[in-house]
This record gives sequence, structure tokens and C-alpha cells, in this order.
Amino acid sequence: MHKLASRAFSALCCIAGAQLVAGQNEVDALRIAMQRQGGTARSIGMGNAFGALGGDPAAIGINPAGFGIYRASSLSLTMGLEVHSDDAMYYGTRSKELQERFALSNAALVLHKPGEQEDIQSVFGVVFDRAQSHHFTTNALGQSVPSTILQSFADQAFGIPYSSLGEQLPFTSDLAWFTLGIDTVPGSVDVYQPLVPFGSLTQQRRLTEAHGATTRTGIFYAGNFSDRLYVGGALNILGHRFNRTMSHTENTLDANLDLESMTYKERLTTTGNAFELSMGALFRPSERIRAGAAFFSPQWWQLNDAYVHELRTRFRTPDTQGAFDYSAQSPDGTFSYRVRTPWRLTASMAYIAGSRGLVTVDYEYMDLRSIRLRSANSLEDLYDFERENQAIRSRFITQHTLRVGTEWRVDNWYLRGGFGFVPDPYRNSDPEAGQSLRSFSAGLGYRGEHFTFDLGLEHWLQGLQTFFYDQSLVESAVIDRSGYRSVFTVALRP
Repeated sequence: MHKLASRAFSALCCIAGAQLVAGQNEVDALRIAMQRQGGTARSIGMGNAFGALGGDPAAIGINPAGFGIYRASSLSLTMGLEVHSDDAMYYGTRSKELQERFALSNAALVLHKPGEQEDIQSVFGVVFDRAQSHHFTTNALGQSVPSTILQSFADQAFGIPYSSLGEQLPFTSDLAWFTLGIDTVPGSVDVYQPLVPFGSLTQQRRLTEAHGATTRTGIFYAGNFSDRLYVGGALNILGHRFNRTMSHTENTLDANLDLESMTYKERLTTTGNAFELSMGALFRPSERIRAGAAFFSPQWWQLNDAYVHELRTRFRTPDTQGAFDYSAQSPDGTFSYRVRTPWRLTASMAYIAGSRGLVTVDYEYMDLRSIRLRSANSLEDLYDFERENQAIRSRFITQHTLRVGTEWRVDNWYLRGGFGFVPDPYRNSDPEAGQSLRSFSAGLGYRGEHFTFDLGLEHWLQGLQTFFYDQSLVESAVIDRSGYRSVFTVALRP
């Protein structure tokens, strides 16, 4: 009875979110909300701790008042190479994948306008910033896994007659039914079992390849009042592009089982746009101290998903037509929805050691529990996302992010270093809780009268934990995700 009740509960949850199998859940909303500053080679070399410094295009995502520091107009371009590494441990087997990408990190046009009064100056312009990269490849291999994803499909289908699977579960259980991966229990039309008995060993490979980025394009204005107080604001337009292909392959290790192998594949494309407003202030109480604060509104996203799933099986013995292989593909799925991210607050402090160098610290607050998923059109789409929003409230935490940077001058050359700490977004009690994201950076720059050239290098690492299907059936995969970002910036001033 307990097993039947468990299957009934799984089926009800699946029916409630059948349209959401390809995305639109709390994990996808988290990907939208978790953004890091792209910045320039100078800011990256200092850990992007620029809230109290300014004078750099990175201010568009940290504190727009920092643009008020500019004393002249500037045109800058930042390019870089990203290298991402995923080291996955799954049922005692370790596997590693690398992915490289050359990308535009930042581009900025800053225009300085002296005021009619000598002690008031204005700065305005536009900045493009690559706020988050979504490029990674994960290849997890388990040599002896005592379960199958087909059991998850069988549990989802519990209580649904096989004649209705195509209508209610077209992206999961219906594909498994059509390819003979699951079958009804003899004498039943709505209770299912996989063709791989529970406990049978399988060799599994989960390959996930993702591409895309979240970008911010901001139009800003900042004012400089007597080189003591700087205020600024920006209207930011954000874009999101994410492509993910997941392939889950299983090979049965028991030669007596007729099902030899199966492959389940998902393809997802998410695109969308949002806007946010930001405002900030920067104050210089003395020549050696700067303090800053900035507020970033929630981001209001309009997103569109396109997805398709397929499943293939291969048997050891042919059917009556001599076929060993079966395949099925879902209909093309599309879904539009909205995401509201949390507001952000940044507080900063910097100590200026004269013309020799400086040390700066940024603190950022964001409550991930306030992320909300909404339907794109509440009049036409009656799904309220309450289950997903409740998962957001119960699984995520309030984040306190820390960034520290330093810069020291030798003639026209600058040496830089930085550190960043971003807590893991999941509660410690959550089954998918991982480790914090830590970043270490260094940089070198040269500043001439009309020309600036900077190099920045960042290394970051984070521990992740994920379940490839129902966590009551399978152990988690532990993923050590890390990366390097090497960028250069060229800036021209009149």
C-alpha cells in the first residue's frame, strides 16, 4: 500500500506540472536570477569590487554612481577567453569535460560633460556587459547503477491509462511506453513497470551540453558634485539566451534482460528579455576614504521556452518484424512565462593610499526566496506556479556576497588582485546543497595619457550536487565546476 501511495503522489505531481517538464521550475528561475558581473580587465583583476571606486564600465552592474568619477570621455572594449571545466563523480566513477569560448565581455561609451558651474559635472553613456555565461559540458558516467530512469517514468504514469499517456505525459512516460521501455502490469491498464527490474545494474552516461549568456545593456547618467558626492542611475535592458541538450543513456549489464540499452534526450532553448532600474551614491568624506551604496530593482523577465524530447531503445532479440530498435519523439513544446528576480543592495568601502594604491570591499545582499514565476498571460494560462514558487521559498536562501580587491601603482603600471565569495543558493538541508562559489583574480595594467591597456585573469570554482532523476531511486552526482576567464581591455580617451 505504501508503494502504491507513493506512486500515486508522484503521478499527481507529474500531472500538475506536465507542461513544465522541460523547464519553468525553481532551478530554471535560479539560473535567471544568479548573475555575476562581467566587467573589464581592470575590474575582473580586482575581483569586481568596484562599488566605492567607479571610473570603470563595470559600474553598470555594481554602482552607477561610479561613472561620476570619470574626468574625460572614454571608449573601451573588453574581450576574453573563457575555459569551463566540469569534474563529475557518479557512483564512484570520475569523468571530466572542458569547454572553451572567446566572447565579448564589455563595451562602453562614456561621455563627460563639464557643467556650467565648475563644481558640477555630468557623465552619461551606454554600456554592454556580459553578466553571466551559461557555457558548460557535464559528462557523468556511472559503471554500476542499481536503478533506471525508466522506473521514474513508470512511477509518473501510475494511475493514467496507457491510452491517455500521449495527452498527459507526452514528453516522458508516453515515449517510454511507445518504445517498450515500460509496460503495464498484467491485468492493469494504469499501473506500470520498467523492462529493467528494480535493482538490476545499469551502466549510465549523462551528457549535458549548454551554451548561452545573460547580457546587460545600460543607459546611465551620473553627476559629480565638487568631487565629494557622486550620484547616478541607469536603465538596464537584459537579454537571456540558453540552449541545453541533455542525453541520458543506459546499458543493462544483465545479459538475460531483453532490453539492451536506451537513450533519453531533451533539447531546450530559452530566450527572453527583461529590464531593471538602478540608482546609487558614492561619497568621499576624505581623500583616503570612499563609501558607496546602490540599489538594483527586481528584473522583470518575459521568457519563452522551446523544447523537444525523444527516446530510443534497443533490444537483444528482434520482434516479429525483425526490428531491434524503437524510437519516439515528442511534439514540439513551447511555453511563455515570466520571472521576477530579487532586488539587490550593494554597500562598498575603499581606502585610497594616496597615488600608490588602494584596497576596496563590496558587500551585496539578495534574497533568493523572493524569486517568483508567473504565467505570461493569466487570462489564457490558468497555471499559477504555486508549486514551483513554494519550492523556491523552501529551498533557497538569502545570499550575502563579498568581493575584495586591491591595486598598486608602479609608475604607469598597475598590479591588481581580488577575491570573491558567493554562498551556495540552496539551504544546507536541501538534498542538492553544494559549496560556495569562490573566485581568485589578478591583473596588470598600463595607463598612458590617451590610452589604457589592461589584462585580467580570474579562476573560480564551485561544488554542485544534482540528481539525474527521482532522488528516491538514484544517488546524486557530485560536480566540481570551475573555470578560468582571461580578458583584455583597450580604452581610448581624447
